[in-house]
Order: sequence, then structure tokens, then C-alpha cells
Amino acid sequence: MKIANNALENCKTTEDVVNLINDEFATDATPEMVAAEYARTAAIEAGFGITAENVEMHLDFLIEFGAKFNWEAAIRIALRTV
Repeated sequence: MKIANNALENCKTTEDVVNLINDEFATDATPEMVAAEYARTAAIEAGFGITAENVEMHLDFLIEFGAKFNWEAAIRIALRTV
């Protein structure tokens, strides 16, 4: 998920992440890949492990801020590398 991680490096706010997810031309990564990488990174940075519950919480947070992605696909991607 290096492409998604590289794209997220330039994001400073949640709004930046949501814009990246919603802009189909912003990165070669799919919205689900970006959301999954954000959720994994956020769970780690918050001091939690990468569990389904922690990743789901961060994905839900993105949706609340207006991110448009396939939630089920994002959770599978986020947990695939655990």
C-alpha cells in the first residue's frame, strides 16, 4: 500500500484525507486503499493495535467527514496485511 501511504504523506488534516479519497485523479491508489492506510496509520498513532474494531472506528470517522469509499473493501484491505 505504498502508493496510498505516499499520497497520505501530504495530508495535514482530516479534510485533506477526505479530499484525497474523493478525488479520483489525486492518486493512483483507490479510495479504499487510501482509507485503509489512513485507518491503519491512525490506529497505530493512537496507540492501539490494528484490529477490526480499531480500523472500523477510523473508517467510520472518515465517512462522517464525507469520504466516499466502499467500507467493506477498505476494511478487508486494512486487515489483509495484519
